[in-house]
Amino acid sequence: MPAALTAAPRAVLDLPTLVDRDRRVGVERIIEVTRWIALVFAAIMANFPYPNLRNAASINILLGAWGIFNFAVTVALLARRLPGARLQYCMTGLDIGVASALVYLTGGFQSNFAITFFVVVVATSLRYGIAGSLLCAAVAGAMYAGVGAYVAGGVSTTAQLDDIGSHLFVFFVVALTSGLLARELVTARARQMAHTFHLEHAAFIELREVDRLKAEFIMLASHELRTPLAKVKAWLMLMHDAGGRLPEVARKEAMEVLRSETEHLARLTDNLLCIAQLEAGEIRLKTAPTKVSEAVEQVFARFVEAADRRRFVRHIDPEADLILADRERLALALACLVDNALKFSPEGELVHIDVKRQGDVVRIDVVDNGRRIPDDQVELVFASFYQVESPLTRQRGGAGVGLYLARHLVERMGGRIWVENARARGNTFAITLPAA
Repeated sequence: MPAALTAAPRAVLDLPTLVDRDRRVGVERIIEVTRWIALVFAAIMANFPYPNLRNAASINILLGAWGIFNFAVTVALLARRLPGARLQYCMTGLDIGVASALVYLTGGFQSNFAITFFVVVVATSLRYGIAGSLLCAAVAGAMYAGVGAYVAGGVSTTAQLDDIGSHLFVFFVVALTSGLLARELVTARARQMAHTFHLEHAAFIELREVDRLKAEFIMLASHELRTPLAKVKAWLMLMHDAGGRLPEVARKEAMEVLRSETEHLARLTDNLLCIAQLEAGEIRLKTAPTKVSEAVEQVFARFVEAADRRRFVRHIDPEADLILADRERLALALACLVDNALKFSPEGELVHIDVKRQGDVVRIDVVDNGRRIPDDQVELVFASFYQVESPLTRQRGGAGVGLYLARHLVERMGGRIWVENARARGNTFAITLPAA
Protein backbone atom coordinates (compact mmCIF):
# COMPACT_ATOMS: atom_id res chain seq x y z
CA MET A 1 0.00 0.00 0.00
CA PRO A 2 1.40 3.45 -0.89
CA ALA A 3 2.68 5.37 2.09
CA ALA A 4 0.36 8.30 1.23
CA LEU A 5 -2.66 6.11 1.85
CA THR A 6 -1.56 4.47 5.08
CA ALA A 7 -1.90 7.54 7.26
CA ALA A 8 -2.90 11.15 6.73
CA PRO A 9 -0.58 13.92 7.95
CA ARG A 10 -1.46 15.06 11.44
CA ALA A 11 -1.66 18.70 10.38
CA VAL A 12 -4.16 17.90 7.64
CA LEU A 13 -6.46 16.14 10.06
CA ASP A 14 -6.42 19.05 12.56
CA LEU A 15 -9.38 20.89 11.06
CA PRO A 16 -9.66 23.81 13.53
CA THR A 17 -5.96 24.63 13.14
CA LEU A 18 -6.21 24.35 9.37
CA VAL A 19 -9.26 26.63 9.18
CA ASP A 20 -7.72 29.20 11.55
CA ARG A 21 -4.47 29.34 9.61
CA ASP A 22 -6.31 29.64 6.31
CA ARG A 23 -8.39 32.51 7.76
CA ARG A 24 -5.31 34.32 9.05
CA VAL A 25 -3.48 33.94 5.73
CA GLY A 26 -6.47 35.33 3.84
CA VAL A 27 -6.91 38.23 6.25
CA GLU A 28 -3.25 39.24 6.15
CA ARG A 29 -3.23 39.14 2.35
CA ILE A 30 -6.33 41.36 2.13
CA ILE A 31 -4.87 43.79 4.67
CA GLU A 32 -1.60 43.95 2.78
CA VAL A 33 -3.35 44.61 -0.54
CA THR A 34 -5.47 47.32 1.13
CA ARG A 35 -2.36 48.91 2.64
CA TRP A 36 -0.65 49.02 -0.77
CA ILE A 37 -3.75 50.63 -2.30
CA ALA A 38 -3.74 53.30 0.43
CA LEU A 39 -0.01 53.85 -0.08
CA VAL A 40 -0.39 54.35 -3.83
CA PHE A 41 -3.36 56.68 -3.29
CA ALA A 42 -1.42 58.76 -0.78
CA ALA A 43 1.60 58.96 -3.09
CA ILE A 44 -0.56 60.16 -5.98
CA MET A 45 -2.39 62.70 -3.84
CA ALA A 46 0.90 64.05 -2.45
CA ASN A 47 2.62 64.55 -5.80
CA PHE A 48 0.21 64.92 -8.71
CA PRO A 49 -2.85 66.99 -7.71
CA TYR A 50 -0.72 69.30 -5.54
CA PRO A 51 2.82 69.43 -6.93
CA ASN A 52 3.59 72.46 -4.75
CA LEU A 53 2.11 70.88 -1.60
CA ARG A 54 3.80 72.14 1.53
CA ASN A 55 5.73 69.44 3.41
CA ALA A 56 5.75 67.29 0.22
CA ALA A 57 9.31 66.11 0.99
CA SER A 58 8.35 64.99 4.50
CA ILE A 59 5.25 63.25 3.17
CA ASN A 60 7.27 61.35 0.57
CA ILE A 61 9.83 60.29 3.17
CA LEU A 62 7.00 59.03 5.40
CA LEU A 63 5.36 57.18 2.51
CA GLY A 64 8.71 55.72 1.48
CA ALA A 65 9.32 54.34 4.96
CA TRP A 66 5.79 52.95 5.02
CA GLY A 67 6.38 51.38 1.61
CA ILE A 68 9.57 49.66 2.84
CA PHE A 69 7.65 48.28 5.79
CA ASN A 70 4.86 47.03 3.50
CA PHE A 71 7.41 45.41 1.20
CA ALA A 72 8.94 43.54 4.15
CA VAL A 73 5.51 42.31 5.27
CA THR A 74 4.66 41.20 1.71
CA VAL A 75 7.90 39.23 1.44
CA ALA A 76 7.16 37.56 4.79
CA LEU A 77 3.68 36.58 3.61
CA LEU A 78 5.07 35.16 0.39
CA ALA A 79 7.44 33.11 2.52
CA ARG A 80 4.39 31.82 4.47
CA ARG A 81 5.38 33.59 7.68
CA LEU A 82 2.41 35.07 9.52
CA PRO A 83 2.76 37.89 12.04
CA GLY A 84 2.19 37.07 15.69
CA ALA A 85 -0.28 38.81 18.00
CA ARG A 86 2.21 41.40 19.27
CA LEU A 87 3.42 42.20 15.78
CA GLN A 88 -0.17 42.64 14.63
CA TYR A 89 -0.80 45.20 17.40
CA CYS A 90 2.39 47.01 16.43
CA MET A 91 1.37 47.03 12.74
CA THR A 92 -2.05 48.48 13.61
CA GLY A 93 -0.44 51.16 15.78
CA LEU A 94 2.00 51.97 12.98
CA ASP A 95 -0.83 52.33 10.45
CA ILE A 96 -2.73 54.69 12.78
CA GLY A 97 0.47 56.67 13.37
CA VAL A 98 1.13 57.02 9.62
CA ALA A 99 -2.47 58.11 9.00
CA SER A 100 -2.24 60.68 11.79
CA ALA A 101 1.09 62.00 10.46
CA LEU A 102 -0.36 62.35 6.94
CA VAL A 103 -3.33 64.30 8.28
CA TYR A 104 -0.99 66.50 10.34
CA LEU A 105 1.31 67.24 7.38
CA THR A 106 -1.56 68.02 4.97
CA GLY A 107 -3.71 70.50 6.84
CA GLY A 108 -5.58 68.76 9.67
CA PHE A 109 -9.35 69.03 9.20
CA GLN A 110 -8.82 70.19 5.60
CA SER A 111 -6.71 67.15 4.71
CA ASN A 112 -7.79 64.70 2.01
CA PHE A 113 -5.58 62.02 3.59
CA ALA A 114 -8.12 61.24 6.32
CA ILE A 115 -9.21 58.37 4.09
CA THR A 116 -6.18 56.42 5.35
CA PHE A 117 -7.97 56.14 8.69
CA PHE A 118 -10.77 54.25 6.92
CA VAL A 119 -8.21 51.81 5.54
CA VAL A 120 -6.91 51.17 9.06
CA VAL A 121 -10.45 50.63 10.38
CA VAL A 122 -11.27 48.14 7.62
CA ALA A 123 -8.01 46.25 8.18
CA THR A 124 -8.68 46.07 11.90
CA SER A 125 -12.18 44.69 11.35
CA LEU A 126 -10.69 41.86 9.32
CA ARG A 127 -8.06 41.11 11.92
CA TYR A 128 -9.85 41.61 15.25
CA GLY A 129 -13.56 41.38 14.47
CA ILE A 130 -16.38 43.81 15.30
CA ALA A 131 -15.21 44.74 18.82
CA GLY A 132 -11.66 45.46 17.70
CA SER A 133 -12.91 47.40 14.71
CA LEU A 134 -15.15 49.63 16.85
CA LEU A 135 -12.26 50.23 19.27
CA CYS A 136 -10.01 51.14 16.33
CA ALA A 137 -12.71 53.50 15.01
CA ALA A 138 -12.79 55.23 18.38
CA VAL A 139 -8.97 55.55 18.44
CA ALA A 140 -8.89 56.74 14.80
CA GLY A 141 -11.61 59.32 15.54
CA ALA A 142 -9.74 60.58 18.59
CA MET A 143 -6.47 60.85 16.63
CA TYR A 144 -8.20 62.65 13.77
CA ALA A 145 -9.92 65.10 16.11
CA GLY A 146 -6.73 65.66 18.15
CA VAL A 147 -4.45 66.19 15.13
CA GLY A 148 -7.00 68.43 13.43
CA ALA A 149 -7.50 70.52 16.54
CA TYR A 150 -3.74 70.82 17.05
CA VAL A 151 -3.18 72.02 13.47
CA ALA A 152 -6.15 74.41 13.60
CA GLY A 153 -5.19 75.72 17.04
CA GLY A 154 -8.37 74.37 18.61
CA VAL A 155 -11.96 73.70 17.66
CA SER A 156 -13.77 77.01 17.46
CA THR A 157 -16.21 76.83 14.54
CA THR A 158 -19.37 74.90 13.84
CA ALA A 159 -17.90 73.64 10.58
CA GLN A 160 -15.02 72.01 12.44
CA LEU A 161 -17.42 70.33 14.87
CA ASP A 162 -19.55 69.10 11.98
CA ASP A 163 -16.42 67.80 10.28
CA ILE A 164 -15.34 65.88 13.38
CA GLY A 165 -18.84 64.51 13.95
CA SER A 166 -19.28 63.37 10.36
CA HIS A 167 -15.88 61.66 10.34
CA LEU A 168 -16.56 59.91 13.65
CA PHE A 169 -19.95 58.73 12.39
CA VAL A 170 -18.46 57.38 9.15
CA PHE A 171 -15.62 55.72 11.11
CA PHE A 172 -18.10 53.79 13.25
CA VAL A 173 -20.35 52.91 10.28
CA VAL A 174 -17.36 51.60 8.34
CA ALA A 175 -16.15 49.69 11.40
CA LEU A 176 -19.53 48.04 12.02
CA THR A 177 -20.20 47.26 8.36
CA SER A 178 -16.76 45.89 7.61
CA GLY A 179 -16.78 43.92 10.86
CA LEU A 180 -20.08 42.22 10.04
CA LEU A 181 -18.98 41.56 6.47
CA ALA A 182 -15.65 40.16 7.63
CA ARG A 183 -17.36 37.86 10.14
CA GLU A 184 -19.73 36.56 7.46
CA LEU A 185 -16.88 35.99 5.02
CA VAL A 186 -14.81 34.21 7.64
CA THR A 187 -17.77 32.02 8.64
CA ALA A 188 -18.52 31.14 5.03
CA ARG A 189 -14.88 30.34 4.40
CA ALA A 190 -14.74 28.16 7.51
CA ARG A 191 -17.84 26.24 6.37
CA GLN A 192 -16.33 25.78 2.93
CA MET A 193 -13.04 24.59 4.41
CA ALA A 194 -14.84 22.16 6.71
CA HIS A 195 -16.90 20.80 3.82
CA THR A 196 -13.83 20.43 1.63
CA PHE A 197 -11.95 18.78 4.46
CA HIS A 198 -14.69 16.23 5.06
CA LEU A 199 -14.95 15.48 1.35
CA GLU A 200 -11.20 14.99 1.05
CA HIS A 201 -11.12 12.88 4.21
CA ALA A 202 -13.93 10.69 2.87
CA ALA A 203 -12.09 10.38 -0.43
CA PHE A 204 -8.94 9.45 1.47
CA ILE A 205 -10.78 6.74 3.40
CA GLU A 206 -12.37 5.46 0.20
CA LEU A 207 -9.05 5.39 -1.63
CA ARG A 208 -7.48 3.51 1.24
CA GLU A 209 -10.34 0.99 1.19
CA VAL A 210 -10.06 0.63 -2.59
CA ASP A 211 -6.35 0.06 -2.26
CA ARG A 212 -6.94 -2.59 0.40
CA LEU A 213 -9.58 -4.29 -1.72
CA LYS A 214 -7.31 -4.21 -4.72
CA ALA A 215 -4.49 -5.86 -2.80
CA GLU A 216 -6.91 -8.44 -1.38
CA PHE A 217 -8.36 -9.10 -4.82
CA ILE A 218 -4.93 -9.65 -6.33
CA MET A 219 -4.19 -12.16 -3.60
CA LEU A 220 -7.52 -13.94 -4.02
CA ALA A 221 -7.42 -13.89 -7.81
CA SER A 222 -3.90 -15.30 -7.85
CA HIS A 223 -5.03 -18.05 -5.48
CA GLU A 224 -8.19 -18.83 -7.45
CA LEU A 225 -6.29 -18.89 -10.75
CA ARG A 226 -3.35 -20.86 -9.44
CA THR A 227 -5.41 -23.77 -8.07
CA PRO A 228 -7.14 -24.80 -11.34
CA LEU A 229 -4.03 -24.02 -13.36
CA ALA A 230 -2.00 -26.31 -11.11
CA LYS A 231 -4.46 -29.16 -11.72
CA VAL A 232 -4.47 -28.55 -15.46
CA LYS A 233 -0.69 -28.41 -15.57
CA ALA A 234 -0.32 -31.59 -13.49
CA TRP A 235 -2.69 -33.65 -15.64
CA LEU A 236 -1.18 -32.38 -18.88
CA MET A 237 2.31 -33.30 -17.69
CA LEU A 238 1.07 -36.73 -16.63
CA MET A 239 -0.64 -37.33 -19.95
CA HIS A 240 2.45 -36.14 -21.82
CA ASP A 241 4.87 -38.31 -19.82
CA ALA A 242 2.70 -41.43 -19.72
CA GLY A 243 1.49 -41.20 -23.28
CA GLY A 244 -0.23 -44.38 -24.39
CA ARG A 245 0.59 -46.12 -21.10
CA LEU A 246 -1.97 -44.03 -19.21
CA PRO A 247 -4.97 -46.24 -18.24
CA GLU A 248 -8.31 -45.42 -19.80
CA VAL A 249 -9.87 -44.68 -16.39
CA ALA A 250 -7.15 -42.15 -15.61
CA ARG A 251 -7.53 -40.61 -19.05
CA LYS A 252 -11.26 -40.13 -18.52
CA GLU A 253 -10.61 -38.63 -15.10
CA ALA A 254 -8.04 -36.30 -16.61
CA MET A 255 -10.45 -35.13 -19.29
CA GLU A 256 -13.14 -34.55 -16.67
CA VAL A 257 -10.77 -32.53 -14.47
CA LEU A 258 -9.49 -30.50 -17.41
CA ARG A 259 -13.02 -29.71 -18.54
CA SER A 260 -14.16 -28.80 -15.01
CA GLU A 261 -11.21 -26.56 -14.24
CA THR A 262 -11.28 -24.77 -17.59
CA GLU A 263 -15.00 -24.14 -17.07
CA HIS A 264 -14.21 -22.71 -13.63
CA LEU A 265 -11.57 -20.43 -15.16
CA ALA A 266 -14.00 -19.37 -17.87
CA ARG A 267 -16.67 -18.45 -15.29
CA LEU A 268 -14.20 -16.45 -13.23
CA THR A 269 -12.91 -14.63 -16.31
CA ASP A 270 -16.44 -13.89 -17.55
CA ASN A 271 -17.42 -12.47 -14.15
CA LEU A 272 -14.39 -10.19 -13.96
CA LEU A 273 -14.88 -9.03 -17.56
CA CYS A 274 -18.56 -8.31 -16.93
CA ILE A 275 -17.71 -6.29 -13.80
CA ALA A 276 -15.17 -4.24 -15.75
CA GLN A 277 -17.77 -3.56 -18.45
CA LEU A 278 -20.41 -2.61 -15.88
CA GLU A 279 -18.16 -0.12 -14.12
CA ALA A 280 -17.07 1.33 -17.48
CA GLY A 281 -20.71 1.67 -18.59
CA GLU A 282 -20.17 -0.50 -21.65
CA ILE A 283 -22.94 -3.05 -21.00
CA ARG A 284 -26.24 -2.51 -22.80
CA LEU A 285 -29.02 -4.74 -21.49
CA LYS A 286 -31.71 -6.01 -23.86
CA THR A 287 -34.80 -6.27 -21.70
CA ALA A 288 -37.56 -8.39 -23.22
CA PRO A 289 -40.09 -11.07 -22.18
CA THR A 290 -37.96 -13.97 -20.97
CA LYS A 291 -38.77 -17.43 -19.65
CA VAL A 292 -37.23 -18.08 -16.26
CA SER A 293 -37.11 -21.81 -16.98
CA GLU A 294 -34.84 -21.21 -19.99
CA ALA A 295 -32.53 -19.02 -17.94
CA VAL A 296 -32.38 -21.69 -15.21
CA GLU A 297 -31.52 -24.36 -17.80
CA GLN A 298 -28.78 -22.09 -19.05
CA VAL A 299 -27.49 -21.81 -15.48
CA PHE A 300 -27.42 -25.59 -15.06
CA ALA A 301 -25.47 -25.89 -18.30
CA ARG A 302 -22.70 -23.73 -16.85
CA PHE A 303 -21.92 -26.37 -14.23
CA VAL A 304 -20.36 -29.32 -16.06
CA GLU A 305 -19.77 -31.51 -13.00
CA ALA A 306 -22.47 -34.15 -12.55
CA ALA A 307 -22.15 -33.90 -8.78
CA ASP A 308 -23.16 -30.26 -8.94
CA ARG A 309 -26.11 -30.86 -11.22
CA ARG A 310 -27.55 -33.45 -8.88
CA ARG A 311 -27.64 -30.85 -6.10
CA PHE A 312 -30.06 -28.55 -7.96
CA VAL A 313 -33.77 -28.62 -7.08
CA ARG A 314 -36.07 -26.21 -8.89
CA HIS A 315 -39.74 -25.31 -8.65
CA ILE A 316 -41.21 -22.79 -11.10
CA ASP A 317 -44.88 -21.79 -11.01
CA PRO A 318 -46.29 -21.74 -14.55
CA GLU A 319 -47.78 -18.26 -14.03
CA ALA A 320 -44.38 -16.93 -12.95
CA ASP A 321 -42.33 -18.25 -15.87
CA LEU A 322 -42.41 -15.07 -17.97
CA ILE A 323 -40.58 -11.91 -16.82
CA LEU A 324 -39.05 -8.76 -18.31
CA ALA A 325 -35.29 -9.25 -18.30
CA ASP A 326 -32.17 -9.81 -20.36
CA ARG A 327 -31.95 -13.62 -20.51
CA GLU A 328 -28.16 -13.78 -20.81
CA ARG A 329 -27.62 -11.38 -17.91
CA LEU A 330 -30.34 -13.04 -15.83
CA ALA A 331 -28.67 -16.41 -16.34
CA LEU A 332 -25.33 -14.90 -15.31
CA ALA A 333 -26.83 -13.37 -12.14
CA LEU A 334 -28.53 -16.66 -11.20
CA ALA A 335 -25.33 -18.55 -11.91
CA CYS A 336 -23.49 -16.28 -9.48
CA LEU A 337 -26.08 -16.97 -6.77
CA VAL A 338 -26.09 -20.72 -7.41
CA ASP A 339 -22.29 -20.85 -7.45
CA ASN A 340 -22.24 -18.93 -4.16
CA ALA A 341 -24.73 -21.40 -2.65
CA LEU A 342 -22.57 -24.35 -3.75
CA LYS A 343 -19.46 -22.76 -2.26
CA PHE A 344 -20.84 -22.27 1.20
CA SER A 345 -23.08 -25.35 1.51
CA PRO A 346 -21.77 -28.62 2.90
CA GLU A 347 -20.87 -31.21 0.28
CA GLY A 348 -23.98 -33.02 -0.94
CA GLU A 349 -26.49 -30.46 0.42
CA LEU A 350 -29.22 -29.42 -2.03
CA VAL A 351 -29.64 -25.93 -3.50
CA HIS A 352 -33.27 -24.95 -4.16
CA ILE A 353 -34.44 -22.53 -6.84
CA ASP A 354 -38.04 -21.42 -6.29
CA VAL A 355 -39.90 -19.09 -8.67
CA LYS A 356 -43.33 -17.66 -7.83
CA ARG A 357 -45.56 -14.73 -8.73
CA GLN A 358 -46.10 -11.86 -6.28
CA GLY A 359 -48.45 -9.28 -7.76
CA ASP A 360 -46.71 -7.43 -10.59
CA VAL A 361 -43.32 -9.02 -9.92
CA VAL A 362 -41.80 -12.46 -10.02
CA ARG A 363 -39.69 -13.60 -7.11
CA ILE A 364 -36.78 -15.99 -7.59
CA ASP A 365 -35.29 -17.57 -4.44
CA VAL A 366 -31.96 -19.38 -4.29
CA VAL A 367 -31.94 -21.29 -1.00
CA ASP A 368 -28.92 -23.04 0.54
CA ASN A 369 -28.25 -24.85 3.82
CA GLY A 370 -24.81 -23.43 4.44
CA ARG A 371 -23.53 -21.19 7.17
CA ARG A 372 -25.91 -18.37 8.10
CA ILE A 373 -24.68 -14.90 7.11
CA PRO A 374 -24.45 -12.65 10.20
CA ASP A 375 -26.98 -9.82 10.39
CA ASP A 376 -24.30 -7.14 10.21
CA GLN A 377 -22.96 -8.55 6.93
CA VAL A 378 -26.11 -9.07 4.87
CA GLU A 379 -25.35 -5.88 2.91
CA LEU A 380 -21.58 -6.23 2.91
CA VAL A 381 -21.72 -9.54 1.00
CA PHE A 382 -22.80 -7.60 -2.10
CA ALA A 383 -19.64 -5.45 -2.03
CA SER A 384 -16.90 -6.21 -4.52
CA PHE A 385 -14.30 -8.73 -3.33
CA TYR A 386 -15.96 -9.07 0.08
CA GLN A 387 -16.16 -12.56 1.59
CA VAL A 388 -17.68 -13.68 4.87
CA GLU A 389 -15.39 -16.67 5.30
CA SER A 390 -11.71 -17.18 4.75
CA PRO A 391 -10.81 -19.01 1.51
CA LEU A 392 -9.35 -21.80 3.67
CA THR A 393 -12.68 -22.57 5.39
CA ARG A 394 -14.91 -22.76 2.29
CA GLN A 395 -15.93 -25.85 0.39
CA ARG A 396 -15.06 -24.25 -2.94
CA GLY A 397 -12.99 -21.32 -4.18
CA GLY A 398 -14.13 -17.84 -5.12
CA ALA A 399 -12.89 -14.29 -5.58
CA GLY A 400 -15.80 -12.47 -3.94
CA VAL A 401 -17.21 -10.92 -7.13
CA GLY A 402 -20.30 -13.06 -7.82
CA LEU A 403 -22.79 -11.35 -5.51
CA TYR A 404 -21.47 -7.91 -6.46
CA LEU A 405 -22.02 -8.75 -10.13
CA ALA A 406 -25.46 -10.26 -9.46
CA ARG A 407 -26.71 -7.14 -7.64
CA HIS A 408 -25.58 -4.78 -10.40
CA LEU A 409 -27.11 -6.91 -13.15
CA VAL A 410 -30.44 -7.32 -11.35
CA GLU A 411 -30.68 -3.61 -10.54
CA ARG A 412 -29.81 -2.70 -14.14
CA MET A 413 -32.78 -4.85 -15.24
CA GLY A 414 -35.10 -2.92 -12.90
CA GLY A 415 -35.19 -5.56 -10.19
CA ARG A 416 -34.14 -5.97 -6.59
CA ILE A 417 -31.91 -8.45 -4.76
CA TRP A 418 -31.39 -9.08 -1.05
CA VAL A 419 -30.60 -11.72 1.57
CA GLU A 420 -33.04 -13.32 4.00
CA ASN A 421 -31.29 -15.06 6.89
CA ALA A 422 -34.16 -15.56 9.34
CA ARG A 423 -33.47 -19.29 9.57
CA ALA A 424 -31.03 -20.72 12.09
CA ARG A 425 -29.09 -22.35 9.25
CA GLY A 426 -28.80 -21.42 5.61
CA ASN A 427 -29.60 -18.31 3.58
CA THR A 428 -32.12 -17.25 0.97
CA PHE A 429 -31.00 -14.94 -1.82
CA ALA A 430 -34.13 -13.34 -3.28
CA ILE A 431 -34.58 -11.58 -6.63
CA THR A 432 -37.67 -9.74 -7.81
CA LEU A 433 -38.13 -8.70 -11.45
CA PRO A 434 -41.14 -7.26 -13.30
CA ALA A 435 -43.53 -9.86 -14.63
CA ALA A 436 -44.07 -9.81 -18.39
